[in-house]
Amino acid sequence: MTPATAQLRAGVRKPAAVRRAEIIEAATVSFAETGLAGTGIEAIAACAGVTHPRIIQMFGTKRALFLDVVAGVFDRIEAAFSEARARGGGEASSRLVALGDAYRRLLQRDRAVALVMLHAYAAASDEEVREVVGRRYLRLQQAVSDITEADALQVRTFFATGLVITVSTALALPGRRTDATWGRWLLERVADDTR
Repeated sequence: MTPATAQLRAGVRKPAAVRRAEIIEAATVSFAETGLAGTGIEAIAACAGVTHPRIIQMFGTKRALFLDVVAGVFDRIEAAFSEARARGGGEASSRLVALGDAYRRLLQRDRAVALVMLHAYAAASDEEVREVVGRRYLRLQQAVSDITEADALQVRTFFATGLVITVSTALALPGRRTDATWGRWLLERVADDTR
């Protein structure tokens, strides 16, 4: 019996905010592994040490829980970009490199971020998921543009580079595909082409 199951059987009650955070953490791990379509609420419930009805009570649907997880991932990326803002220097290319380094470090700390992002894009055949993920993606692009004051080509290249790093992280590819030097080199190539 897991500690969570033992707590459940012992009737340990936690504040709703704590329980919600535990469910989102368990759901993040589960959705990172098997995506929206492949993840059952029962698996999330078992991982979080709660019942299936408790998840439905708190989130309504599996899709709503998935979208909460996706929102949390986007929030983490936006927070990493905001923190990197001060380290970027004066030129747009320097600020882009600082944001790129922050994103790469986030993925290195938590590979689930990359996996959830890719599952969010893959689930875009669901209209509600597509609408929410599309809105957050555009908001993230606007944040990068605002923070860096980069031109459209630089922002587009930044996101293309980010996708390569996301995929490389998800696939656990070794070496320079995910390192800071490679990312900096790619972003500087764009800066050189726009001068």
